Amino acid sequence: MSEPEDVAQHVLNIAALIPPGNVSTYGEVGKAAGVGPRQVGSIMRQWGSRVSWWRVIKADGTSHDFDRAQAHWEAEGIPLRGKAVRMDLCGLDHKDLGNIAKQ
Repeated sequence: MSEPEDVAQHVLNIAALIPPGNVSTYGEVGKAAGVGPRQVGSIMRQWGSRVSWWRVIKADGTSHDFDRAQAHWEAEGIPLRGKAVRMDLCGLDHKDLGNIAKQ
């Protein structure tokens, strides 16, 4: 597998900041990284296995791979409503991600 370019590495670094028990969306990670949500999705598809990929989800709180993500969510205590993460309880926005990065 090739190494991620600078932009991709930046996205992965931001995704890696999401603490256990929390999630963020492709859009919020993108805002924090200065790229669009589709670019985040593409980067996560190619290199997401290098980070806790299940913590980066769609804006509606769902995952592209619910079956694999569910076990991780349950292990971290991430609350669900049906097949969607309760974003109101554990979702981080780009400002939260920026604050975590400053710590």
